Amino acid sequence: MGKKIVLILLLLISCVVGYRIFQVNLRYPSPKIWTGGLQDTILAGNYRITFSNWQWADGALLQELCPGYCMFVDENGMEYPTERERVGLITLRVEKQKEDGSILDLTDMAFESGAWGNQFDMELMYLLNPQLEGLSLQMEEGECRDIIFPMIMSDLQFAQSAWERIDEREFYMVLAYYPMKLRFRCR
Repeated sequence: MGKKIVLILLLLISCVVGYRIFQVNLRYPSPKIWTGGLQDTILAGNYRITFSNWQWADGALLQELCPGYCMFVDENGMEYPTERERVGLITLRVEKQKEDGSILDLTDMAFESGAWGNQFDMELMYLLNPQLEGLSLQMEEGECRDIIFPMIMSDLQFAQSAWERIDEREFYMVLAYYPMKLRFRCR
């Protein structure tokens, strides 16, 4: 008799939880996804954002662009081997369409690939974009800026088998998640 009551309670709780999940998904459906590629443009509020350039290489790329910058250190405090690092640099051209006092918050933007996700390295962002005053852009009408967003990773963030195929993996820069997911495919 006791097992029967527990089983009925578990079934009842499962039904209530399932119904609530259904209600939440009904109210807040999954976002539609827009995916752009190189040279594609998207409007985000009053900002026109164009994916203008993509670079992908090992850590040596950063050594060229930012001498002295150290992406990662190993367990001995030494600079991590560049062949065990990957760098993606996406350049977005941002143009303000009309004056309205709005800002573009760059901290909302992030990178993802499958279950892996990461935001850009802020220190490196400022090194690559010395003209940036902050991560909240307030621009004048017609003003245009090219901004380089760095995506950095090491072999420690992936399983060995995934790292061996890292150069074949698709990465995305996500500009917004909801109600519409806006992203650029980095290739």
